Amino acid sequence: MTDAGVRWLRVSRGLYLLGIGTFMLLTTQGVLRWSFWSETLAYWPVILVAIGVRLAFERSPLPGLVLLGPLLVLGTMMYVALRGPGRPEGAGEWLPIRAERPADVSAWTLEGRLALASLDVTSRRLPHGVLLEGRSEEIGRGSVRISEGAGPDIVRVCNTWNDRTPFVLPGARRARCELGVSAAVPLTLDLDLALTTARIDAASGPPSRVAVAGALNDVRLRLGAPPSDVRLDLEGAFNQVVLEVPAATPVRVSREGFLNVVDRKRAGHARTPRDEGADDGPDGAPGYRLSLQGAFNRVVVRSW
Repeated sequence: MTDAGVRWLRVSRGLYLLGIGTFMLLTTQGVLRWSFWSETLAYWPVILVAIGVRLAFERSPLPGLVLLGPLLVLGTMMYVALRGPGRPEGAGEWLPIRAERPADVSAWTLEGRLALASLDVTSRRLPHGVLLEGRSEEIGRGSVRISEGAGPDIVRVCNTWNDRTPFVLPGARRARCELGVSAAVPLTLDLDLALTTARIDAASGPPSRVAVAGALNDVRLRLGAPPSDVRLDLEGAFNQVVLEVPAATPVRVSREGFLNVVDRKRAGHARTPRDEGADDGPDGAPGYRLSLQGAFNRVVVRSW
């Protein structure tokens, strides 16, 4: 291999690192949603084209053409970023989802075991004897369904292929699910997610506990004023969480892990991302205790 060829390959590698690092910076700073990465995976064949470009030109009389590879990959990523969130590919059939309330259940847990999905949960008044009702779009393998046998006080929603395959194919179509949960019965949220966008509005009935685990998720939690302290556990990597609570509700934070950031953007509270254990509400008032573990997670705390 000629010295010129070595130099062009180094430039090519540098362009990959520079471009991908820039997109990672934009997502960690909240300019791009984490769902950007799952939408970019839909264009994975571009990587094969880029590999073909390198194999074709790295030892040719025109080694500089290996730069077409990173330009093609980064150009595709730029297209996805400028296009914005992906739109549904032809609305599929919406199917109803419903979970009845057993007579002896006084508290319950909603478990989410989802990947490549869009989940919208709202706490509201439901008919007597109903814990959950909503709808899910039918997209074949990957559709969201209620899993049987989770227990009388547990309702589990998961992708239909979760029990049959351990991985997610890049470019799979995003499953969509819209749920209403009962505000009359104490609720615990236990979410294990990957490459998922989740919107949880529990302003009318704050859950007794919230646990979110996984990677590359974009989660928005809108919570009301709790009658007593509520635990919020976030564990994983490359997650972005927006936590919205009433202005007078304290949020106390503890962190473990690597490069986890908490950014407070609340009225009357200075923006201090590293204020461990800070309390931004009245002394002694019930609030939320946020435990953040993992790496490269970003939590934004806002008032509503």
